Amino acid sequence: MAGAVLNDKPATAARAATQARPSRTRKQHRENTSYGLQSQWQCLPDRTLLNFDRKGWVLTTGLLQQQQLQRVQACVEQVVQERKLDSLRHRVRVLCPGHKSQPGSITSAEQAQELIQQHGSSQLGFLQFFNLHRTQTIIAELVRSQQLAATAAQLLGVKKLRLYQDCVFLKEPGFAETNWHSDLRMAPLDCNAFVTAWVPLRPISGAEGDSGLLFAEGSHRDFALPFWHDLRDRDLADRQYKLQDTGAMQVGDVSWHHGWTLHSAPPQPPGTPQRLALAVSYFADGARLLPRKRDPSVLRHMLHDEDAESYSSWLAQLKDGAVARHQQLPLVYP
Repeated sequence: MAGAVLNDKPATAARAATQARPSRTRKQHRENTSYGLQSQWQCLPDRTLLNFDRKGWVLTTGLLQQQQLQRVQACVEQVVQERKLDSLRHRVRVLCPGHKSQPGSITSAEQAQELIQQHGSSQLGFLQFFNLHRTQTIIAELVRSQQLAATAAQLLGVKKLRLYQDCVFLKEPGFAETNWHSDLRMAPLDCNAFVTAWVPLRPISGAEGDSGLLFAEGSHRDFALPFWHDLRDRDLADRQYKLQDTGAMQVGDVSWHHGWTLHSAPPQPPGTPQRLALAVSYFADGARLLPRKRDPSVLRHMLHDEDAESYSSWLAQLKDGAVARHQQLPLVYP
């Protein structure tokens, strides 16, 4: 969930804002939220819940066990190598929509990268790999864990929670910035109660070009933006959001952002290690699908199909506007 949905001009301002901010301590970067590794989960402090509601994102430190994530990383790296060509074909479909080449006809990574370079609507910012939990037991254990699911339920204030998807994001050295977007723009759900956990699989230094996500704080509450404006190629510089990154992150830390929070990521500089992160999205049980066929008031063009490979298998089996319940959208909390 990180497509070229909105104009990326704020990225320049974002980098300037990052450079202008005074240096902060690790404690100042974060919510003061620490978890014992032996407990399944703990109640979030009121301060964390309030900041999530106001800002649209929070950072929880030490939420997951480093040993578990080391095993997850090894699994992810193997899957990435096996599925890299498929991921590049996906990026060709998204970034080169008007090109005559069919993604299935692409036979090499070099061919895909050349097509994107010559015909892409934007530069290659990342590769993504959907729903590893469906085939990899260790990923399934993580995305269904109470550490993640109970935290997500608390942030959303819901009693029952479903898994929407997991997605691995790979940023290789030299990859461009990730453009500003919100996750719910790419989900066929008619809801607000949606949250994504962003789990880095290596330490993030927090320095320029090696950070976690960058958030436009409060953007999830900006009702006027989608009500009055066409978001296609929309420059966000005039919205005057406070831009805030996660700062340094250790393996085991998790950042969380609301489904409507606008966020981006900087380029990955040459000569740096590749950045792998697992994004896990959850939504409230009882949410409905967008009634795109039977409700003429639905703005069908607003749903970006970037993540269609993730949801097409179950969406085709549910009725238009139905409650989003399917075996591929499992109940994970309580």
